[in-house]
Amino acid sequence: MEASFDVRGKEFKVVFSMFGSEKYYFDGELLKKRWNFKFNDRLVFETNEGKVEIVVSLSPKAWSTQAFLDNELVVEELFPEFKQKVENSKQTKGMSKSSMFKIAILWCALTVMFLLIFQWAK
Repeated sequence: MEASFDVRGKEFKVVFSMFGSEKYYFDGELLKKRWNFKFNDRLVFETNEGKVEIVVSLSPKAWSTQAFLDNELVVEELFPEFKQKVENSKQTKGMSKSSMFKIAILWCALTVMFLLIFQWAK
């Protein structure tokens, strides 16, 4: 996931991967690269254009990634599309028929494999 916003004429870019990798760029220069698995975090960057804060709050009930410039909110949500997907998945309760069918097929395949291995090991 990638998001960018303007900091007094210069681009600040945030890149998150689904596996915990984070990269932060300011005006094309990599400021920080790290692995992070925290659900709540606040990262502060001092730049020539001001203090940039990235605030991440992830929980089953709420999802929020915000950007602040000199303690003022400049981006309400860095990844609105992903937040919408999370919100939509919370609203769909239960499993669909196709997902139940896929799980049943998987269990049948595992059972057959177990029985074959058990017969072979005898």
